[in-house]
Amino acid sequence: MAIRRVYLLLGLLLALCLAYGLPAPVQAQSSSPLEVVDATVRVPLPGKNTTSAYFLLRNTSDKPMTLTGVTAAFAQRAEIHSHQMVEGMMRMRPVESVTVPAQGTLRFQSGGHHIMLFDLDRRPRTGDPLHLTLSFEGGAEVPVKAFAVSVFDRPHH
Repeated sequence: MAIRRVYLLLGLLLALCLAYGLPAPVQAQSSSPLEVVDATVRVPLPGKNTTSAYFLLRNTSDKPMTLTGVTAAFAQRAEIHSHQMVEGMMRMRPVESVTVPAQGTLRFQSGGHHIMLFDLDRRPRTGDPLHLTLSFEGGAEVPVKAFAVSVFDRPHH
């Protein structure tokens, strides 16, 4: 029961940090030139079995790095998506890859690049740790520990 409370408190802390633009806890990475910051997975809306993941991807190397895929232990399928203007309407579309510039960042966020997660094995709750693996051109893989957050965790107005 105590562990459950810790995860709930961590999720609430992360949600508050995101809501107010404060620095959130950062996941430490190995010696990889790629760093993932502020990784979250949205708790699916009631009756849904699909959700999305968001994070900041930082490339500290002197060469561009191309994200080519993602897997999630808790989802049957994960895809890189982006919003694109199609016939005057914004539409969400899967993309094959995205490139993080050398010494640059790429934010995965609502309305932009994000990870879509389909057919979840379980319904995450606020604060649950969730693991993803980002795959890059050349074979590099970066493990990501995200925390589940709900749109209902954010204060309104």
